[in-house]
Amino acid sequence: MDQHEAHELKEGDIFYTEYDGKYHVYKLLRKEEAEETFHVLGYTPVDEEPTLESLHTLEISYFHAPIHHESFNDTYFLINTPVTDDELIGYYEFQKKMDEDFEAIAAKATEYYQTAYQLTDDGKHEEAIEAYSKAIELLPTFYEAIDNRAFCKMDLERWSEAIDDFKLSLQVHPDSLLAEFSIGECYYRLNDFVRAKEQFEKCVKLDPSHQVSKEFLIKTIDIINSSIR
Repeated sequence: MDQHEAHELKEGDIFYTEYDGKYHVYKLLRKEEAEETFHVLGYTPVDEEPTLESLHTLEISYFHAPIHHESFNDTYFLINTPVTDDELIGYYEFQKKMDEDFEAIAAKATEYYQTAYQLTDDGKHEEAIEAYSKAIELLPTFYEAIDNRAFCKMDLERWSEAIDDFKLSLQVHPDSLLAEFSIGECYYRLNDFVRAKEQFEKCVKLDPSHQVSKEFLIKTIDIINSSIR
């Protein structure tokens, strides 16, 4: 099978996606159809397109992440290999947390979130980032905490780190206008106007009535045009 042909992902599939000039490789550990969630193992992103021959050189970045299936609409299949118990370590730990007392975990994550929110209001962004991180560690699908952590990083002008967080947020909450626009704003602040333009165009497509996206798109296009005159 050609790795670029359409392929319905199955447990054990190793596949990759491409964005921002990097190739992101995953292995599908478990599918939860009812919750529309894929549990994946992730490898460290690489600069060159992955091949079957290069798979053995990849390093594991994380053993488990629950990601909404829509984040993997555009993927390239490499190979299917059996899922081993070692590869399921992170998944088992996640399930154990959920099984032990989900309500208690969610309550604790919310507590960290509220603490972080107050710290942000107090201008203590580093402390807020730490508290949001604790909430996310307990509840990896807590996209509101991921978004707010990213906003703290924007307040500290750590634009690239904020982009990474918003992309993480989109993995669990696809088509978020807030995250897509914020990525565009970060690129804008980094003077990467080509990528900023792409993001604002995506936002206008998501919501043609979103006036701020339109305004930023016009400003970005003007900057690009003036630079090539």
